[in-house]
Amino acid sequence: MGINKFTKDFLYYGSLGHKSKSVDSKVYSNIVGYRKNVSVINVEKTKESLFLVNQFLKLIFIKKDTAILFINLNEDSKSVTKLCALRSVESFLVNNWSSGTFTNVISNNKVDVIFVLGSKDNYFVIQEANKLNIPVIGIVDSDTNSNMVSFPIWANDNSIDLCYSITHNISDIIIETKLLNYGFSCS
Repeated sequence: MGINKFTKDFLYYGSLGHKSKSVDSKVYSNIVGYRKNVSVINVEKTKESLFLVNQFLKLIFIKKDTAILFINLNEDSKSVTKLCALRSVESFLVNNWSSGTFTNVISNNKVDVIFVLGSKDNYFVIQEANKLNIPVIGIVDSDTNSNMVSFPIWANDNSIDLCYSITHNISDIIIETKLLNYGFSCS
């Protein structure tokens, strides 16, 4: 499991960003240039960010009773998030988000980390999580400022296949760590 399973096609489509006029100036260090006026995300940064997320999730899920919340409010790809959250037996939110959801509802339940598909579309969710000091893992495209995301994954957030691959990888890490915990508790 991990970043080695990603193919060259994945990395190619993951590296396509947005047109040069919509690139956020704070992400210039994470793009390698432009091709036909489209930004190209540095694939090495993508690999590095996936590795860091992998290590962070293993570290946090080694503790018992750790919870992650999968969030995706995009209509086109919310089934991907739901599938991967259910697969790893974790909570998910794929419907409307009202302001103050964390502070009013979710803060009563245990949430140790949040995974967000599309950091730009879910910026208000990230703001609430930061107020509660909850780490956020998020897919960050070239048109998004990543300063609010604790663990940005540099990739194209418009591809459903790409979002599925990354979300599936995260659920794999969670399942693997939970199985390790279970194995250690049995011995």
